Amino acid sequence: MSPLLRSDRGSVSIEFVVIVPLMLLTMLGFSEVYLYMRAVSLVEHTAFTLADSLGQMTSVVNDSGTSSSNTLGSIWNAAAMIAAPNSLSANGGVYVSSICDKNITNCSASDPSQPVYAASPTMAAGTPLLYWQRSAPWTASGMASKEATGNLLPTTWPFRNGDSALVIEVFYTYTPFSMTMPFWTNAPGKQTIYERVYVRPRSGSALRLVAAS
Repeated sequence: MSPLLRSDRGSVSIEFVVIVPLMLLTMLGFSEVYLYMRAVSLVEHTAFTLADSLGQMTSVVNDSGTSSSNTLGSIWNAAAMIAAPNSLSANGGVYVSSICDKNITNCSASDPSQPVYAASPTMAAGTPLLYWQRSAPWTASGMASKEATGNLLPTTWPFRNGDSALVIEVFYTYTPFSMTMPFWTNAPGKQTIYERVYVRPRSGSALRLVAAS
């Protein structure tokens, strides 16, 4: 009996050595997938929440302070708080772009403080123009806005004469499978999670950028 018992113990030891590491790697893998999905979800949530909030404003104050809820400083702080526990201010970036129809008299990037709305809007196609754009001061240098002339809005966006729009872009640099990298040499490296949200200002006029008083 004793030789057989010793054999069983050896078999159990081998199974333990083989199975337990596999179980641990599987658990780590599930944890990594969850953390990545959470990072993607937080980036999307941040972009949509900012778009909803800014869409209700008529103007934004070009001030880094936080004395008012509609200053740029408050907007950047809000973005960082919404993205928590991920550190957006250390590993990400935010862009806010206000767009108006260039056929409207006051739609000029040289003075984004003027009210921009069409006195008599029509169903004719409008021409989107970048009214103004600002980025969070902590936006990483490699994170450039994808809002470019000729590509400000999707081709399917029904932009009409007198229309306006807001574009919120959120970036976040994330390293997936960071915990399993010691065991997986070919694991994907750093990647940038990106979300861009389009919304129409509820006031019917382009979001203005006014100087701090």
